[in-house]
Amino acid sequence: MSMVEVELDGLAGRDPQVIGSANGEGLRHRSRGGFANEEEEKFIGVDQVSFTDSERSWSMATAIVCLMDLVASTIIMVVAFKYAYKDNGVSLYCMGFQAISHELSSLLLLVRLAQELMFYRSTQGGEQSLLRENRRRSLIREQGCSVLMGIVMLISSVSMLFKAFRKLRFWDKWYLDHVEMDKEAALVTDWLAWWGFFIYTAQAVFRFFAGRKLRQHLVWHCFIASVVSLLYLLVLGIAALEEKEWSWKAEPLAAIALAFVTLIEGIRIVYYYFDDMDTRLQHDERA
Repeated sequence: MSMVEVELDGLAGRDPQVIGSANGEGLRHRSRGGFANEEEEKFIGVDQVSFTDSERSWSMATAIVCLMDLVASTIIMVVAFKYAYKDNGVSLYCMGFQAISHELSSLLLLVRLAQELMFYRSTQGGEQSLLRENRRRSLIREQGCSVLMGIVMLISSVSMLFKAFRKLRFWDKWYLDHVEMDKEAALVTDWLAWWGFFIYTAQAVFRFFAGRKLRQHLVWHCFIASVVSLLYLLVLGIAALEEKEWSWKAEPLAAIALAFVTLIEGIRIVYYYFDDMDTRLQHDERA
């Protein structure tokens, strides 16, 4: 018997092995169709937790409050833009953009909660895979809308900052008879600021308690938006308190401060959604 025949005879009955691995370990097996790995990737991370009956009641109440805010913010936005264009009120433009931002937060929260409640009604609690996919679609939609709104706020803050400096520099030369325009802009700003302040304070208080009950990051994100909006309007209300000859200068100065607030809020919105939504689903049980 030759040497080659002896070696082959010694290998008889042994299973094939992969070079570089011991006992079949050390290398990841490739999928022959991709389906197993896709299913594994799909369910990586924490399980999504459904709302309890109490939380669903809070979701319904929060959705109704968001619907009310859509009406209030729309009124503030329309009136602010109308008199901003009529009286060249820079701070009113800022107020209008901030009202749009708060309105968008209410719209996204309303759509999310309404979609989730409809999902529970259609599936009696919902399977884990369906609940995850439902929230994934919501996150992607919210990401697109919010990032777009954040970019709009960044652009508007720069343009409002330029307009405020320009008004501060040339307002007394452009319009020597702008007393009536100043009074009207101050009156509208005062009215909108204080009414909006109370509206957004109520929204912030409700969203705070809703956030504690629902434990969902979107609710806390909207709560911060309400706090920013009410502080925003507080600055405008204080700036509009005095209606003296020199008070027109307070308006562009307030607009300059608010432009920076708008800039920071735009950055916050973009930063909040500047990640992968699938990764968020893997780490947040109520994404």
